[in-house]
Order: sequence, then C-alpha cells, then structure tokens
Amino acid sequence: MSYITTVTGKHFYPLNPDQRDIDIEDIAHALSLICRANGHFRHFYSVAQHSIACAEEAVARGYSLEVALGCLLHDASEAYLCDVTRPVKKHIPAYLQAEEKLQGVIWKRFIGRELTKAEQQQIFEIDDHILSMEFHLLMPEDLNDDYRMLQSDCLCEYKDTQEVKAQFIRLQRILRYELAMQDAERLLRTGEAPDKLKNRLNELETYYASAEWKQDFEADEAGLLPKKLKRGVLSEDGIYDLLEQTHHHHPKTSLPQTENTD
Repeated sequence: MSYITTVTGKHFYPLNPDQRDIDIEDIAHALSLICRANGHFRHFYSVAQHSIACAEEAVARGYSLEVALGCLLHDASEAYLCDVTRPVKKHIPAYLQAEEKLQGVIWKRFIGRELTKAEQQQIFEIDDHILSMEFHLLMPEDLNDDYRMLQSDCLCEYKDTQEVKAQFIRLQRILRYELAMQDAERLLRTGEAPDKLKNRLNELETYYASAEWKQDFEADEAGLLPKKLKRGVLSEDGIYDLLEQTHHHHPKTSLPQTENTD
C-alpha cells in the first residue's frame, strides 16, 4: 500500500504528495500526539508544542508572517512521514529527499509559495534555539546555551493534546488570514491582479463573518496569543475598513452584507 490513511479519512501518498490532500486538521492532530526527542523527555511534549514555540519565537523576533507560519509548519511533514532522530536521519538519503519534497509542498499549500533560503535559515536557527531550551528544561543535560538567545517564553510545559491541537490550528488560521490581509493591502496599493484581490477579500469577508473569527477574537482577549502577533484581522474594524477602502477605489467590488457586531 503506497498511501497512509489520515485521521480525517484521506488517503495520503507521502512520496507523491498532492496539495489538495494536505489538511491542517490532520497535521495538528498527528503532531499533537507525536512526542519530541523520540519520547526521552521528562514528560510528554509534542512536536506541535515545539512548532508553536518556534512560531511564537519568530513573532517575538519580528520576523515576517511567512517565516512565522513557516516555523509553525516546519515539522508538518512528520505528520505524514513520522520523525527520525537526527543521528539516523542524516544517513537515510531517501527519507531526506521525501521530507524536503513534502515540506516544500506543505509550505506552498499554506503560504502560497516555497520559502527562500534566507527564510529557511531563520526557521532553522529558531528550531535549534528552541531545541536548546527543550534540552535545558526536559533533558538531564544541556545541549548548548543557545536557549539564552530566545526572546519568547518557552516553558516546555505538559499540556493536554486536544488543547495543543486547537492552539496549533488557531495560530495557523490567524497567520494565514494575516497573510491574506497583507496581500490584499499590497494588491490594493499597487492596483495589480484585481481578480486575486477579489479572491483575497472574499476569504477575509468569510472569515470575518464566521464563528472562527469570534473564537479567535475571544482567544486574543483572553491573552492566548503571542503579544507581538499582528492583529489586523482580529481588530473589529480591520477587515471591514479594508473592504471599504477597496470599494472606494474599486466601486464594483461589493461590501459585506452584514457587519460582524461581536
């Protein structure tokens, strides 16, 4: 059998990945149940928690939305391939090739493009610094003192897997819509690709009118999001104001029928 069956019931081909089959529900679920360090930490600490910590560090360092989302998803291939410890992985070229190919498809699926070498370097550096903190807190020895360079709070606490899964999905969703808003603002400013602008606005309008937006807004009010995270899509007027600006410059673009009053 050349495919795996995911928690949402998809048949996924890890060696021949199709963007359309990559589902954030599958990724968040699997990563929240996979333990880091091959299970040798002092307590269960998932790949999803590690990924969230990396994304929060990217936000704390003021890196781009693409890098923050790339950090969150940098181990997403493990949801389909599982993980192999570093000393072993480097001796399995076929695995490395499959991982690189799948990781590129995942980034393209959620970010819209593959990441540049410079962006990947920022991600890998954060990955190593978070690993250093994980060793410091959860192992009997320190790996190095790179954890001292972290600008975010990485506590490596034990958390309920369902809570982590929800946090992973929520952070991914907010970062993706922030990217969509950033893209829409750029397209409005430059006058490029009106059809793409319309698609972006439709995405943002749908999110703004959804129960998910209300949940994300409430999570922010409860202090559950990184302090330095961009909040354009979570401001009560942000998306609506963007739609109004678009209507002013492009009168044929429709405004939302009902404003989110929550």
